[in-house]
Amino acid sequence: MAATSDDAPRVNEWQRVGGRAGGTITAIAGADRSEGARRLFAGTMSGVYVSDDGGDSWRISNRSLTSPYVQALVASPAVTEDGTVFLGVVGGGAFKSFDRGDTWNKLAFWSTMPNVVAIGLSPAYATDRMAFLGSDADGVFRSTNGGRSWNPSSSGLTGLSVQAVAVSPNFTNDQTVYAGIVDGGLCRSTDAGRTWTQLGKSTVGTATVQAVALSPAFKDARVMLIGTEEHGLWRSTDGGRRWAVVENVASQSINAVAMSPNFGEDQLVVAGTGDAGVMVSADGGETWSSYSVGDEVGAVLSVSVMVEDDTTTIWAGTYETGLYRSADLGETWEAANNGITSQNWVTLALSPALTRDGTMFAGGTGTGVFRSADGGESWAPVTEDYADADVTGIAISPNYRRDRIVFAATNIGLLRTTDGGDDWTELDRGIDTDEIRAVGVSSTYARDRTVFAGGPQGFGYKSTDNGNSWKRIDYEFDGETIASIATGPDFANDQTVFVGTLGERMAAVHLSTDGGTTFERFVEHDSASPWIALGIPPAYTPEDRWWMFATAGQVFKPAERFSDTWNGTYPASRRSAVLAIVPAPVTGDERVFAATSAGVYRSVTGAASWQPINEGLSNLAVLTVVASPDFAEDQSIYAMALGGEIWRWVDDPPEVEEAAEEASAAGDGE
Repeated sequence: MAATSDDAPRVNEWQRVGGRAGGTITAIAGADRSEGARRLFAGTMSGVYVSDDGGDSWRISNRSLTSPYVQALVASPAVTEDGTVFLGVVGGGAFKSFDRGDTWNKLAFWSTMPNVVAIGLSPAYATDRMAFLGSDADGVFRSTNGGRSWNPSSSGLTGLSVQAVAVSPNFTNDQTVYAGIVDGGLCRSTDAGRTWTQLGKSTVGTATVQAVALSPAFKDARVMLIGTEEHGLWRSTDGGRRWAVVENVASQSINAVAMSPNFGEDQLVVAGTGDAGVMVSADGGETWSSYSVGDEVGAVLSVSVMVEDDTTTIWAGTYETGLYRSADLGETWEAANNGITSQNWVTLALSPALTRDGTMFAGGTGTGVFRSADGGESWAPVTEDYADADVTGIAISPNYRRDRIVFAATNIGLLRTTDGGDDWTELDRGIDTDEIRAVGVSSTYARDRTVFAGGPQGFGYKSTDNGNSWKRIDYEFDGETIASIATGPDFANDQTVFVGTLGERMAAVHLSTDGGTTFERFVEHDSASPWIALGIPPAYTPEDRWWMFATAGQVFKPAERFSDTWNGTYPASRRSAVLAIVPAPVTGDERVFAATSAGVYRSVTGAASWQPINEGLSNLAVLTVVASPDFAEDQSIYAMALGGEIWRWVDDPPEVEEAAEEASAAGDGE
C-alpha cells in the first residue's frame, strides 16, 4: 500500500497523499507575462487553481475566498502592471485580487449578494475602471471604480438571469456591452451598460444565450458568435444586427465560445459543447470541425485560446473530468490536471485494515461513492447505478476485513455493499423516507450487527441484522434533521447512542443509554450552521460521560466530568467553521483534532485549548479529519481538504507532551 506519495511519512508536517485528479472546470483565464512567466487560472467548484509553468502543474489559491463555487474568472488587460483579477462565485458574490490571484478580496454590494456567473472588463480598465457582472437572478451590475462599488444596471434586459457578458474591444469609442439571458436571447447596451435592448428577435429570439465572443478587432471586423442552450451556435458579421445559425450544430448545447487573440490572422474560433466535444473553426466561424476530447470526458463547460511564442493552445474545461489542452487545433488532447483536485466530496471513511488493504471510501454532492485501494493516492467510482447520488455519510463495519460491509447515506436512500464496494444495493425494508443524511454502525458491530440511520424531519431507524430490515425509532427528534450518529466505544455494554440534529438556528445532541429504544434531548446550542459533528473518546462510559460535539465555530464539552454544564472553545477564529472533530482513539490520550475552514487544529488538553497544525498544508479548507485505525502505533491522522485532497499528518509524541506541559503551566498561571 502506498501510504503517501513521498518516500516516507514526515513527522509534524502534512503530506499530500493524493486524491482524484480533475473535477469540474468552470472557467479558464490567462494573465500576460510577468517576470518571464504567464500565470494561468482555472476556476473550479473547489476554488481557484493557478499555474506558472504553462499548465504542467497547478496549486490551489483560495486565500480569503469565502465561497469555492467559481463561475467566472477575468484578468485585467493591464494585469502585468496592476495584478488585478476578478472572480465570480455562487453564494458569495465577487472577489478581486491585486496580486495575480495569490489572495482575494471580497467585493461589497449595496443590496443583495448576487450569484456572479459572468464578468466583463473594459479593454481600457486601467484608466476607466469599468467592470460588469452578470448574475443568475439579479441582472447586470456595473462598476466605474474598479469594483469598489456596484450598481444594478438592468433597465431593458429581457430577463434577470444573465449567463454571459462581453465588452466590446472598441468599448472606449462605442460603449457597447452584450449580455446573454436565460430565455431572453441577446441584449446589447450602447451606453456603457446603463440601458439595454434585445438583438436578433426574429432569429435568435428568446433562446438561452450561454456564451458570447467578439472579434478582437471588433471596430473593423464585427464578427460575433453566441452559444445557446438548446439552439446551437449563431454567427453575426455586423455586430449583432443579423444572425445566421451554424447548421451542423443547430440542435446542440453550446456552453462556451472563445476567439483566438490573433483572430485577425488565424480566424480561429472554439466552442465547447454539452456532448463532450469541442468545435473548431479556422475561417472565422463559417465552417466547423468537431473533435472529441476523450471517451470518458464530460461536457465541455469552458474554453480558451492562448497564443504563446507562436504556439496556439486550446484549453477545455470539462464537467467532472478536469482540464484538457490541445496544441494541434483540437485533433489531439492531453489532460492537464496535475495538482487539480476538484471533487465535491464531503465525507471520508477508512478501512479498519488500512495498513493492509489501503482502502478508503469518499463521497459528496452528486458524486456517488468513490473508493481508493492505495491509501488515498488514486480513486475510482464504485456506485455506477447511483453515480449522481448526494453522499452525506459513509460508515464502515469495524469487521470490514472479514465482512466487507459499508453503508452510505444518500439523498436517494441508504446504500450498502457486502463485497467491499463492488456492488451496492438500496436498503428500503422498513425505511419510509427517500433521503438518509447520516448513518452509523455500532462500535461492537461484529457482535450485535446494529446500524442506525436518519434523515430529515426527525426520521430515525435502527437495524440489528446488518441492515436487512429496519425499525422506525419511536422518538421524533423534535422534527429536526438527523445529521450525525455515533455510538459509545463499547456499545454492547454501554448501550449509548448519540444523534446530532439540526433545527431552526439550533443544533442539538439527543442521547440514548438503552441502545436506541428511548432518547432525550441532552444538549443544544444556537447555530445557523448546516453541520454538527460528534467526538466520542474511547474512555467514555455512561458513568464518566465525557464527550464532545462541534457546530458553527466551536467545540463543546462538559465543563467538568459528571456535569451537565457545557463549555465551548474556538479552535480557530470565531469566523472559522469547525466541520469535524476526532479524539485520539487511545484511552488516556487527551488529544483532539479538529477540521476547520482555516486548517487543522489540535488540542492536547481534551478540547480545552487549541493550536494550529498546518505545516505543509497548502489547502486550509479542511472538511474532515479521521484517525488512522493504527493510531496507537503510527500516530497518524488523515484529512480531506476542499476538492477531495487527501493529506496525512504524523504526530510527534515528544512535541505533544511538551505542548501538554505548556498548556498545563499556562492554566496554573491563571
